[in-house]
Formats: sequence, structure tokens, C-alpha cells
Amino acid sequence: MGRTITRLRLLILALALFPAALPAGAADLLVAAISGQVTASDPQEARTGADFQYYEHLFDTLVTRDGFDVAPRLAKSWSNQGHRVWSFQIDPTARFADGRPVTGHDVAYSLCRHQTMVRRMGRETLGLTRVVAEPGGRVILTLESPYRLLPAALSLVFIVAAPTDAGDGPLGCDPAQVLAAHAGAQMGSGPYIPATEPVPPEQRTLVASPNCWRDCPVWSRIVLWSAPDARDRLRLLVTGQADIMEDVIPVHLPYITKMKGVTLAELPTDRTLLLTFNLRPTLPDGKPNPVADIRVRQAISLALDRHVLVERGLEGFAGPAWQLAQPGMEGYLPERPRILRPDPDRARTLLADAGYGEGLDLPLLLPMTRITDRPRVADALSGMLGAIGITLSINPIPAVESRARVAAGDFQVMFAGLGLTAGSAMEGYTAVAGAAEKDSITNPSGYRSPALDELLHQARGANPRDIPSLTERATAILDRDLPMIPLMHIRDLVAHRAGLSLHARDTARAFGRIASPATADARGVRGDD
Repeated sequence: MGRTITRLRLLILALALFPAALPAGAADLLVAAISGQVTASDPQEARTGADFQYYEHLFDTLVTRDGFDVAPRLAKSWSNQGHRVWSFQIDPTARFADGRPVTGHDVAYSLCRHQTMVRRMGRETLGLTRVVAEPGGRVILTLESPYRLLPAALSLVFIVAAPTDAGDGPLGCDPAQVLAAHAGAQMGSGPYIPATEPVPPEQRTLVASPNCWRDCPVWSRIVLWSAPDARDRLRLLVTGQADIMEDVIPVHLPYITKMKGVTLAELPTDRTLLLTFNLRPTLPDGKPNPVADIRVRQAISLALDRHVLVERGLEGFAGPAWQLAQPGMEGYLPERPRILRPDPDRARTLLADAGYGEGLDLPLLLPMTRITDRPRVADALSGMLGAIGITLSINPIPAVESRARVAAGDFQVMFAGLGLTAGSAMEGYTAVAGAAEKDSITNPSGYRSPALDELLHQARGANPRDIPSLTERATAILDRDLPMIPLMHIRDLVAHRAGLSLHARDTARAFGRIASPATADARGVRGDD
């Protein structure tokens, strides 16, 4: 580790002698060095942060994110009857990339298509039973049961253009036809379209849509350059090959803050880094799985000092997480930080009771995504667990490989990330511990609790005043079973050339939407008279 840092220091010091270059025609091209890799081949199969980063440029949703709130996008307005029947009015100015209007029929088809594909993947659906596209651009959605946070959930569902032979059905499509044709390219109404020329596999190049209808981009072309290694992202920034470097890691901060022409920005995030466990009794090789024993998981939980994790792992650029929700979110439990305290002595006793008094070796998977690839956090965690007799081996793996490992149950402990799109603890519990997400990348543990599922179902249509009680009961179940442990609330640090302004209106980090020339530099950058 020391040699790596030394080499990195020499590289940065050498590059820091040169200010970040301003690419020629900067208003025409924006290059963002991103940490994740796009893994979904279809917008309605997006799951990772990198997936949403990419598809947010190409497609619109009915509503969008404004911080932790929802705001209009394709839908100008919406209303509901008892949270079970919802009405959305489509903006008549909305246009797809080929210029034709976005209609209620397109929305109905997209929601039906999404629910069909989600059901095929065994994940939780929106619970739609009927979708009707009415004249005048109004779409009526009927649900199986009340769902008061439906608009927030719809902020993750991309709307695609319906084919002329979309079929029919109560939801607006023929599911069999959708599944047969789902591999084809989809058209969106976002401000960009994919470029047609070949690009290197680590790059995604987009060009401005000829029929942009809202929030049209400053940039005629953007490049999302995937560089999972932070040193590579930094190199792209300081050599002028990239305008933006996301996910600045603490070891780089002393150098970045001294660079001329480079600015640091902190963007809002609803994301939490979790430690998740494989709860299956045996591993794929037939050997017993140590973390299937609740005493081992309890020992790990008692060894954690979240404040130290934040300080040593991210130099304080994060928040300790004793729960999924952050202050101000629905279901936040203010007493949690006072209840959960480190107790290494008790942790060692639990390990001995489980038969591991002489020590235990555990592998930790670090999927290379923008939230879970946190090697310094893993190093700090390793030190804490070492103090109670657990030796942690740290294994970074590509995001695509992590999905296969989860599906096969081929892991013991893993970092996972979760965004609370709806700003609700119970919605988060649905993703990380709900039955519908069992064995997924958000709930890799294989955990299922009928009692928890019942509480999650109640929360979908509950009166907001009942949510604190439901959250406390759900949290008590998860404290007892420990399928996962929240570690920290992530804060996004982004380095960019000083001629840019980043307007963080949402948490998807669709840089082509939120980056523009700084006002002070607009005349020179844009070439105005």
C-alpha cells in the first residue's frame, strides 16, 4: 500500500505542475470521468448508479428528482384517489428524439413494459392492475393496493416510445411481445441520443437530440468515460482529457485542492454504504458458511466504530450510518446513534461462542461501482475486525461479476449500496431485505422475513403518522436478524475544471444535464460576441 501511494504521489506532483487544460471547443464537448460501468443493456433494466447516469441522458421519466423531492418532467401534474388510483397529465410539448409527441399511449406501454420485465427478473413491481391512456394526454393508473410514494418510484422508470405493434392488454402492452422484442434499441425523449460512430469500450458518447423539448443541453456532445480506478480518473482530469472527475477519494484531496484551474464540488446524495452477508448455511464448495451464524454477524456489528470508519476511510467526507434514513427523511430514528455502540469485548465472546475463538478468515467483496468501491473504508473495517480476531481479505471485482457471484451465493461478506429514492426508510428496507428483492444485488443475503414483508406492505399505503411505529418494528426485526449493516451515508465529491458550474438538481449525476459553463466564463467559453 505504501509503495502504491508513493507512486501515486509522484504522478500527481508531476501532473500538478500543469493546470488542467481547457479542451478546445469546451461548450461543444463535455467529458466526465465516471467510476461505474454501465451493465444494463436496456433502460428499464437499469439497476446501478452508472446505468442511471447513462440512461438519464437519453430518457425521461414521468417525474424527476429535485434533491430528495419529486418534480415534474414528462408529467406536468398528478393527483390520486386514496393512493390507489393515480392520474398523470402529460406535458403536450414533450417530444421523442424523432420529433413525435410523447403520448399517454407511450407512457402506458412503458409502464406495462417495465412491470413485465421487472416481473421476469423476479423483482418487486409497482403493483399496476390497469393503465388507461385517455384523450388529452391523461394517464390513469390503478394499483393492487394503495401506494402513497408512487411518484418517487416512477422517477426510476424510463419512458420509451411505443412501437406501432405494441399489442394490447389491461396494462397497455402484450407481455409476451415485450419479452420477445426487449433486446431492441429503445427511443427516448431525453436531451441526448447515442452517437453513431464507434467508440472505445470504456466510453459512451452522446450527442444533443435534434428534438430536445426541455432542459436542452449546453453541450452538443458528451462522453462518459468509465475509469473505476480513481488514479485513472485523476489522470484524465489533470491532463485535460476530462472536464469532470467523479468520486474523489480522500488520498487525492491534498493534491487536488492545490491544482490551478480545478474546483471541488459536493453533490447531494441519498445513498448509503452497507455491509451485507450471505445467510445461506453452506457455500458453493459445500463448506459451512461462518456468517450464517448470527453470533458472527453480531460480533462484526459490535466491532464497528462508524465514526472511525468515516474519518479513516473517507477523511470525514461521509456521515456515520446507524440506519438507512438520514435526518429529515421519513422513518429516521433519532435514538439509533445512542443505542448502537462498539463493544469489542462482547464481540470476541460471541465469536468464541460460535466456535471461532482462535480466529476467523473472511473474504470481503468490493463490487467496482461508484458507491461500493471504497478500498480505504475496507482497510479501516479490516483493522476493526482484526482487533476481534477476524482477518478480512479484500477482493475488488467488476460490477458484472458481482451479480453472478450473488446469484451463485459465492460470497460471504460484501459491500452494497442503496439510494433512498423516496426518502423513506421503509422503501429502503423493501430493497435491502424485502422478499421480492431476495438474491438481488441490493438484497444479496438471501434473507426473507414474512413478518417484515407484512410491515413493508402496510407501509405502502399507511398514513404518514403511522410510519415511525412501522419503521421501529421493522428495524427491530432487522436488528435481530442482521442481514445487513449500514456503515455510512455517502457524500459525493466531484472535481472539475473551474470553468464549469454543477447544478445538482438530482442524485442521478447525469452530468450532461447538470453541468454548464460557469456564468463568469460563459462569454469566453461559449464564444459569444
